[in-house]
Amino acid sequence: MTHIGVIKALEENNIPIDYITGTSMGAIVGGMYAMGMTPNEMIELLKSDNFKRWSTGEVEQKYIYYYKNADPNPGFIDLRFHIKRTNGLSSISIRPVLPTNVISPVQMNYAFLELFAQVNALIDNDFDNLLVPFRSVASDIYKKEAVIFREGDLGDAIRASMTFPFVFKPIEVDGRLLFDGGIFNNFPADVMKAEFTPDFMIGSVVASDQGKPSIDNPYQQLQTMIMGHTNYSMPEDRGILFHFDMTGYAVFDFSKVDELVELGYRHTIARIDEIKQRIERRVLQDEINERRSHFTSQFPEPKFQNIYITGIDSLQQLYVSRVFKNKHDTVFDLARFKRSYFALISDERIREIIPHARYNSETGYFDLHLRIKTEAHFKAQIGGNISSNTSNQAYIGLQYQRLSEYSHTSNLDAQFGKIYNGLGLGTRIDFPTENFLYARGNLVLHSFDYYEGNRFFYEDNRLSEFTRNETYAKLRIGLPVTMEGRAEFGVGYGKLRDRYVLNREAQVGNLATDRSTYSIGSVFTQIESHTLNKAMFPTAGYHLSTSVQGLYGTEMYRAPNSSENDFEGLGEFWWQFNARYEQYFPLSRRFILGTHGELVYSTRRFSQNYMATIIQAPMFEPTVHSRTVFNDAFSANQFAAVGVKPIFKVSNSLFLRSENYVFLPYRSIYRTDDNKAAYSEPFTSIQYMSELSLVFDIFKVASISVFVNYYSTAASQWNFGVNIGRLLFNERFLK
Repeated sequence: MTHIGVIKALEENNIPIDYITGTSMGAIVGGMYAMGMTPNEMIELLKSDNFKRWSTGEVEQKYIYYYKNADPNPGFIDLRFHIKRTNGLSSISIRPVLPTNVISPVQMNYAFLELFAQVNALIDNDFDNLLVPFRSVASDIYKKEAVIFREGDLGDAIRASMTFPFVFKPIEVDGRLLFDGGIFNNFPADVMKAEFTPDFMIGSVVASDQGKPSIDNPYQQLQTMIMGHTNYSMPEDRGILFHFDMTGYAVFDFSKVDELVELGYRHTIARIDEIKQRIERRVLQDEINERRSHFTSQFPEPKFQNIYITGIDSLQQLYVSRVFKNKHDTVFDLARFKRSYFALISDERIREIIPHARYNSETGYFDLHLRIKTEAHFKAQIGGNISSNTSNQAYIGLQYQRLSEYSHTSNLDAQFGKIYNGLGLGTRIDFPTENFLYARGNLVLHSFDYYEGNRFFYEDNRLSEFTRNETYAKLRIGLPVTMEGRAEFGVGYGKLRDRYVLNREAQVGNLATDRSTYSIGSVFTQIESHTLNKAMFPTAGYHLSTSVQGLYGTEMYRAPNSSENDFEGLGEFWWQFNARYEQYFPLSRRFILGTHGELVYSTRRFSQNYMATIIQAPMFEPTVHSRTVFNDAFSANQFAAVGVKPIFKVSNSLFLRSENYVFLPYRSIYRTDDNKAAYSEPFTSIQYMSELSLVFDIFKVASISVFVNYYSTAASQWNFGVNIGRLLFNERFLK
């Protein structure tokens, strides 16, 4: 960024800039200036939210297609299964997914097309045709040599030059895997001399040869291994050299744009008289601006007509092309390309899209060239949770995904633990229609075991208070209502079985269990929209969901010791409405305020007894811990609940989190003397829960949390514990 200050000072003092060479960030600044951007435009770009997203890999929120995301699961370690065919025989290889880069290329792949497509059309792949002739330097680590870009795609030349290993993903150009030019030539004064033979050179250096790396600094060690020795010098008779001291500035800190530009500007102004004495020729700024304006005015409008796709088969190409344009479109603009690009990359079957725009002089439009990299057909996930309480869980997930004329995913998930065991089978098909219609279905078999009270270290011989088993199937048809949301319409059928002790105090010795079984069919519609940044302990975004269910079911009750109280009820129809809202507001750099609200209304009748009724009633369980225990004080057929969540951000990964909720049932359900269920008077009971936790995010895929909480009414009002991993369960049938 300091280079911009140098250019700004030279331009203001009418010092001509006839040629530019650059490496790494020098290639970015030099390339942007060569294509006609002013210093102020470069400063504005580097300070923009767009550049921040490109340099961090974060996708702009309005282009995150949440409706395409799979339901979150407890997995955080991925394994890919690759099928290879050799001499007609298939073999499966399994390998873990190791990250090749810290910063996702998704944003950058799009950004480089947007920035450089128009100028590429104008210069016809020749960098001498730029406003200022330009060269950039990249590195071929296989041949162990510098690569000089004189022609081709300007975006590729700059992208290759700035690809610092392990931070940015390398790119392939003409079959060569290219990395940061600084590996072999971090100060291309020799390239300037050989390519352009200028009379006078001005060198701007913001790097230095590293000394011996510190034993405690792994970044410095990595940089020393990667970056070769560069001679940052220039003969006095050939030009002038600016060498800036960057002590105190981080390599990837883009927040100090103004400060660093000013550093380069002041340093250049301090020696401007010396430069003027050695350079006699002047170019007035008005002349530069006129040339620049004439050059950029020739940029063709970024509209696309033909699409050429590589890396996937013909059916997959059909699917991809339909995402970008339907059969009625002849051309589409950059805004449509951007929406379609981020919609497609949101698909789990797509690993990467590398777009290029090639200007077609015959049609007057750009041709869109897409190189698609798909995910492996088979993926396994491993995860779960380690807990100081009863919620130790192991998770294994298997996924098959295929991209053809349609996008298809099937998955098998299994969880094992003390409180929860589940098996889920699901499938989803995305249709490449104008409205992105999809269909999905799932079959779930799972069991919840709830334990009375709480222990810091759980006892294996404890008996569960009750067990609820569910087997259900649901089929949904969905479509997006916004980029963040989806509307689903579906049907479902479930078999629900609850085993419980109706009255523990009345039984002695072996506790025999009562059994209630329900057969329920449902028709439902749900609208959901969310941008939460994490499935557990979110700190940004929002989640809004509303659903209406029409349900019809029958109940069967079996008493533990005799059949005289057995019951097989007639069918019942009822409605259930659920609404949930959660949002996080950043109040400052360190403080975040979360809000929460829920509203539930069910017309369901009471079951045969209190326990059967309270188990089946909708539950309020906003925290991780509340989903692992059963608390009848927070169950009701109709209730409202609100909460606030003040969060203090200690660092980007460490958060001190407080959660405070008030639960207000319209009418509480209480136990009568004969173990039946009855309603209290309206609004006669109010409950609350509070939790304080310290949460550390592990690479944004799992977390370590230490918590203490309090329930106003519970078998164990105070609870303390530690969780490591991801603790997520399959959705219950009536949720």
